[in-house]
Amino acid sequence: MNVVAISTLTPQHRYVMAKLHESMPLTHLIQPVWTPQASSWRQYAKLLSSPFSVVRRRLRSRYDNWRGDRLFRSISHLLGPASTESLPGLKSSVVPIYGFNCEANAALIRELRPDVIVTCGCPILKPEIFGLARLATINVHWGIAPTYRGEHTLFWPLYYNDYENAGVTIHKIDAGIDTGPILAHGFVDITADDDESALLVKAAQVAARLLPGVLAKMEETQTVQGHMATEKGSLYLGRDRSWKHDLAHWRRRRSHERKKQLAAARDEIYIGKPASSF
Repeated sequence: MNVVAISTLTPQHRYVMAKLHESMPLTHLIQPVWTPQASSWRQYAKLLSSPFSVVRRRLRSRYDNWRGDRLFRSISHLLGPASTESLPGLKSSVVPIYGFNCEANAALIRELRPDVIVTCGCPILKPEIFGLARLATINVHWGIAPTYRGEHTLFWPLYYNDYENAGVTIHKIDAGIDTGPILAHGFVDITADDDESALLVKAAQVAARLLPGVLAKMEETQTVQGHMATEKGSLYLGRDRSWKHDLAHWRRRRSHERKKQLAAARDEIYIGKPASSF
């Protein structure tokens, strides 16, 4: 089966892609990367018209970047050498993350003629991209959809003490955000010692175990069936999380009994079963 991957290859994403490539060799990897954006006159106009709001946004951006860098360093430390695993023999293309749904990238994917596109750490795709796979484009979502859709979806279960809804979702991509048919859920075990980085590592290990089986079932049946959720759940955007949420969660973690088991791991596989809703 011709499988093309799209991934930013941050530590947990690289780990999942490397494990998948070991069991089911990928034919091509497309890596979206961040590139500096030139300042525009609109930015200067905003600075002049509303300097305090611009400063506030920039401070927020600096905090988010600091938190993200700290998280990635922690994940790299926990995964060890696995976070830098190579993908031998895999052809790759590096493209800008801005404007990812452009015609040039669509032409690249059409030329690759994928049976399946797998995304793991990827910008939101439009139909002109995710519709190019013969069978389906599937996504590894770091959270349990549809309950937690969007961003930081392993942080919010910790914040709300919703430990039974922490894990990964493998789903078919559609026009919504994490709303497509669900092929598999993998719930992670959680102890009171676990923070967001520990959960991301556990989720990566679960995703690396589930994904090859999902693809093998797609190859065997040549179909993509899954559960359609009847509930919309909640959509979390990056701006919904602030330093106040991080501080509140940090204080709450300190009050927990150390090493206490909060949730048990389990897998739920839907692909290959009769399509239904839940």
